[in-house]
Amino acid sequence: MSCPDQTADAGGLDENTVEIERTAAHRERPAEARRCGNCGAALAGPYCSQCGQRHHEHPVHSFWHFIQEATEDLTHADSRLWQTIYALLLRPGFLTEEFLAGRRARYLPPVRLYLVVSVVFFLVVGLQSWLSAPAIHVQDSRGSYHYDVAAPGAAAAAVGAAPATLSIGPVCREIGVNSPRLGTWCTGLSPRIERSWRALNAEGGIERLDAIWLHSFERAMFVFLPLLALLMKPLYRKPRRYYVEHLLFLVHNQVCLFVVLGLYTLVGMITTSNLVIGTVSAGLWAYVSIYFYLSMRRVYGDSRWRTIGKLAALSTGYFGILLLMLVGILTYGFLAL
Repeated sequence: MSCPDQTADAGGLDENTVEIERTAAHRERPAEARRCGNCGAALAGPYCSQCGQRHHEHPVHSFWHFIQEATEDLTHADSRLWQTIYALLLRPGFLTEEFLAGRRARYLPPVRLYLVVSVVFFLVVGLQSWLSAPAIHVQDSRGSYHYDVAAPGAAAAAVGAAPATLSIGPVCREIGVNSPRLGTWCTGLSPRIERSWRALNAEGGIERLDAIWLHSFERAMFVFLPLLALLMKPLYRKPRRYYVEHLLFLVHNQVCLFVVLGLYTLVGMITTSNLVIGTVSAGLWAYVSIYFYLSMRRVYGDSRWRTIGKLAALSTGYFGILLLMLVGILTYGFLAL
């Protein structure tokens, strides 16, 4: 009778031993896995204390898991993105003030914020350009007809005409009479201008020009803001301000302007009512004017009239540089066709 009991005890012991070993092995595996995949540091929570990377048990995710994580990051109540957007739109100058004071962990860094918002803005502008297909009016013997440029050769086929041509040779010769050097430069550039003109009037030429313009404008903004920050240096000599402070101030305000222009573009895509578009436009530009004033006064601490005067000077420089930049971009886009 004792033998079965002993066998049962031995069997139970064996089962317990196996279970203990299995539990130990299970505990060892997470211990090995609980190291940061980026720097190898031991983990005490979901984020690495050394580099800040979030730990994932399974580095290779399914597409559905990726969508879940992206949704959680965007909709989580503590998401830095929404905290940053809220502070940006409703508290002028607050983000710049917080960054300069060293309180930066709760908000997106300025460069990352600029990249995220600018990408969304140019996507909206590109979508609006794509939805509003360019069209022309062609007059023939039967009256005025509306033709969509997107239709292959519709306008040319309707009137039986060849693509529009342009000759600037006579213009260059006229310029050369008064300025031989400028006339020579014009003559050398005329073949390129004529070729670009033919490309612009060909099928899809306007669409290609829009694409080049948007791509070039997005790049030019990385030069535009640093140039504008240089213009702010003479405005704030006493007390002395660093160049990076001006650049940071402009980045935050430009992001706010991107959001406003993006909303205006969306309104134009939703409705064609001039009353609605005009009302929204007036409201948004009033908001921008007040926002820039409050932001400048909060960051730099000047009096009301000094802030207004410097804001007027900054606005003049802003639109002046922007106009020159737009002319350069359109010229480059035309010649690049």
